Amino acid sequence: MSQDERLNAMLLPLRDAQLLLPNLAMADALAASELRPAADGAPDWLAGWIVWQSLDLPVLHFERLHGSGLAVSGRRARVVVLKPANASTGLPRCGLLCDGHPQLLSLRRDTIEALPLRASDVAELVLARVRVDGREALIPDLAAIEARLAALLEAGAAVASAS
Repeated sequence: MSQDERLNAMLLPLRDAQLLLPNLAMADALAASELRPAADGAPDWLAGWIVWQSLDLPVLHFERLHGSGLAVSGRRARVVVLKPANASTGLPRCGLLCDGHPQLLSLRRDTIEALPLRASDVAELVLARVRVDGREALIPDLAAIEARLAALLEAGAAVASAS
């Protein structure tokens, strides 16, 4: 990418952080009001399930997966539907809970500053920590997150929706 080339990205607000994703990774953003909770016994990072285009999608709390006790909730909560990062997991899509509407950004190389990961960052789930336009954000490893979710679903843990 040359200095003048632009990258379209989405900034997703969380309770205690922001995620930066390529625009192409996102399929849709939905109100979280239709989110059905996961069944008892599911890990706390599995927020539940939502129907999107006739598919029942698992939805996760990135912050809980990343080790924070915080979780998105309330009227501003949105489910961002992500496109598959790794076709071998077999997941058609999954959802990520965020704390408000995603923001579209058009970034230039000189507006992205690499930052060191923090000791609290789960390195297997985070590709980088950056500053974009003065805001700090995490770039999640979507393939690793998807693999964790696929392993959970494949293990048959008590993750079905609590209807």
